Amino acid sequence: MKTVSVVIPCFNCIRTIDKALQSVYDQGYKFLEIVCVDDCSTDNTYEHIKINHPSVKLLKNEINLGPAVSRNKGVRLCSGEFVAFLDADDIWFPNKTNIQIELIDEYGLDFIGSSFTINTDDSPSAVSQHEIIKLHNLAFKNYFPTPSVIMRKNLVCFNESQRFSEDYDLWLRLAKDKRIMAYVKTPLISLGKPSYGHSGLSSNLIKMQLGELSSINKNLKGNWVCFFALSWSLIKFMRRLCVVFVRKL
Repeated sequence: MKTVSVVIPCFNCIRTIDKALQSVYDQGYKFLEIVCVDDCSTDNTYEHIKINHPSVKLLKNEINLGPAVSRNKGVRLCSGEFVAFLDADDIWFPNKTNIQIELIDEYGLDFIGSSFTINTDDSPSAVSQHEIIKLHNLAFKNYFPTPSVIMRKNLVCFNESQRFSEDYDLWLRLAKDKRIMAYVKTPLISLGKPSYGHSGLSSNLIKMQLGELSSINKNLKGNWVCFFALSWSLIKFMRRLCVVFVRKL
């Protein structure tokens, strides 16, 4: 049985953290620990977790440092062989961890993520097939929302100088290093908001796009696929702008 720790960065999430943590408690899997890293919240998130979730290991940043630093700090406190990530406004479906750990065991995976739904509690009734993701796949699409990911602890190293698309940067580095990465096509998590265009870091489309382009260029420079991946990223960016514009009408 794999040993798994959970890391949740928190920022002004007093309205959502209970539901996020409950989705961890509801997993049919025994975690070594849950670590919450409060990133200088101003809404008493830290105090709320401390009082209402005493079993959770809790850290507090004295200044706002962003998700990359917070996740790295949380991981350093973990003792599991694997780390599962969750964000404070998202939830896991009850069968998520068991499904992913079974696949990790069966295929010797270093890393696994899944598809997602948005703002729903409906857990899927059946699980579709998974696929192995290679660098050339990941160059054109970030398959892995961070709250869906379970990965080997020793591979966690988010770039702390990058505040946008820092997760995509790490996934590309792992794929470039030929780590075995899999994607479950069935949604195993629900995001509290769309992946771009709403509140939080994802609302800043231009900075997100610059982060994505930087991640692609750093990790694919010299690879034949780099030019095509950068071009496709810009096309997707234009589509995102159109989607956000229509939402605001």
